Amino acid sequence: MSWIAGLLEKIIAPATRRMDMGPAAQRRLLVDMSTIAQHDAGTGIQRVVRAIWLHLMDLGLDDVTVLPIAATAKRGYAIAEVDPTDGRLSLPLPNAPLIHASAGDIFLGLDLAAHRLSRHQRQLARWRRSGASINIVIYDLLPLQHPHWFPRSTGRNFAKWIGVVSRLADRAICISHQVASDLDTWLTTNKVARRDAIEVTVMPLSGAVDATNPSRGIGEKGRAAIARAQSTQTLLMVGTIEPRKGHDCVLDAMEHLWRTQPKNAPHVLIVGRPGWRTEAMQARLAALEGRAEHRLTWLSQASDELLAALYARAALVVMPSRGEGFGLPIVEALRQGRKVLARDLPVFRELARPGLFYFDDDRPAALADSILTTLQEADPPIPVGEEWDDSVAILLRTLGLDQKKAPA
Repeated sequence: MSWIAGLLEKIIAPATRRMDMGPAAQRRLLVDMSTIAQHDAGTGIQRVVRAIWLHLMDLGLDDVTVLPIAATAKRGYAIAEVDPTDGRLSLPLPNAPLIHASAGDIFLGLDLAAHRLSRHQRQLARWRRSGASINIVIYDLLPLQHPHWFPRSTGRNFAKWIGVVSRLADRAICISHQVASDLDTWLTTNKVARRDAIEVTVMPLSGAVDATNPSRGIGEKGRAAIARAQSTQTLLMVGTIEPRKGHDCVLDAMEHLWRTQPKNAPHVLIVGRPGWRTEAMQARLAALEGRAEHRLTWLSQASDELLAALYARAALVVMPSRGEGFGLPIVEALRQGRKVLARDLPVFRELARPGLFYFDDDRPAALADSILTTLQEADPPIPVGEEWDDSVAILLRTLGLDQKKAPA
């Protein structure tokens, strides 16, 4: 894994030579990896963060050093640790020097670390006063728009986080035009004084799971799920078990099919960790999985390697979520040549391309009909969609950085 040695050299050498920026020192791109350095939950945002980070490290940037940084609840931003065996990040050592940024430095809030950003806003404010720019990736505003979908702590953290964005951000880098519109509406409605000083841009995402330093491991239950999807028509849903994801309407539609057209009903495969405020849904999934006829499988733990294998074998991927900032499972599935049935949301319309179909009626019989109809559609061509190189190129242009391929 020679790329890890190169990564370590890029991080450790420049950081060791000079932690405090002087007038002639090289500029730095300080990439916030706080959440993933503490714990990689293996969700869609973590795949995005890993992919963009790896692509940033693989590029040569004129006169810019790329550094992963992280903060904890009690301590500000310092350089994150890198595992020499697999390149994965962990939190800075307790005695690691705090980062001091100055003119020319660029802070990129890549990770979704709402609970960290607000705790260390004074450090960010000092950086900005010293001439560094503050750039924050905006994945969505859903906890502010629909607080009933989330734990109260999430809503509180997002309220503090959006305050930091309002006061300190030079740029807000949104993952869809819908998120950009939502942010503009929020800033305008809340009469944010710096509204015109915040540059709002859009950075679309890729569905290339294999380019995210994917987690590995299949397991016995995973192998059984792959075998079943290979031999049996399978409907796949991907997403944490949480209120907005729409598992309820899909299960209602499938129970309708199991009663009325059992021979035509596909097997249901749910990939998603147990989330919040869904105890009844989790119990329902467990009960359905335990039925003798075995029409449903729930994988509460799945590596990226397993997820990619399941995408490749699913007959249909269903995305019934009631709210998203992008819709990563859609582009991941299309990338694998799978057709997708998604709720007709504006953010999903941004992803329109061959193989993507929509439903606007989630009553059991109507959604069941949409599922059966879409199963008869042809699979789309592959590959489909943007590469992570495209996402990173847009990001760099937004940050005003020039890129060149690193020497081999």
